[in-house]
Amino acid sequence: MGQGKRAYSSPRREAQARETRARLAAEARRLFAEKGWGKTTLKEVAKAAGVAEPTVYAVFGNKAGLATALVDLVDEEADVPQLVAELQAPDASPRQQIEAMTRHRRRMFDGPGDIVALLYEGSLTNDMLATAYRDGEGRGDDGRRRIFTDWPAGTLRGGIDVDTACDVCSLAFGHETWTHLANRGWNSERIEQWVVDLLCRELLSDEAGAATS
Repeated sequence: MGQGKRAYSSPRREAQARETRARLAAEARRLFAEKGWGKTTLKEVAKAAGVAEPTVYAVFGNKAGLATALVDLVDEEADVPQLVAELQAPDASPRQQIEAMTRHRRRMFDGPGDIVALLYEGSLTNDMLATAYRDGEGRGDDGRRRIFTDWPAGTLRGGIDVDTACDVCSLAFGHETWTHLANRGWNSERIEQWVVDLLCRELLSDEAGAATS
């Protein structure tokens, strides 16, 4: 029986592939900020990154794949593993988990906020960016839903179910909310504290909300 050709990989090749992917994403991020999503071509991204255009297609598939890569970059720069560690800490109270989620949102705003703005603004007129933006929002919703579902009975304020809690968080963590307050002169530290206070007040029962951080 004949054997198919073995796929070959090595740590060096894998490192080169990661470096190429990162360079392409970085150049795409820069070009999208300078020229906009619609006016930036994959050929231009390839040229800026110093690779052939087919490499972009090999790495991302198409422009929609590149949009998804930008969502992944947001997660990377906002340090999702740190968020997960804080949320899963054995002694983390509901208030502390809200604080951890809000710190993560602040890291997203202070770091890859340009990508979030690009995806949000582009999602209003471009189907590919709308899909990528919804994917990013969906990741956040799924994570928060798991947290709220695991809370003991009586943690959420009366009349607030898990779906409603997710809806309130979507507003509090939303790009529009943070940008609006920033445009009114609020710094990210002030926005963070306001969001924590808002969520604890609106979501937690009096008993759960009384727990200190």
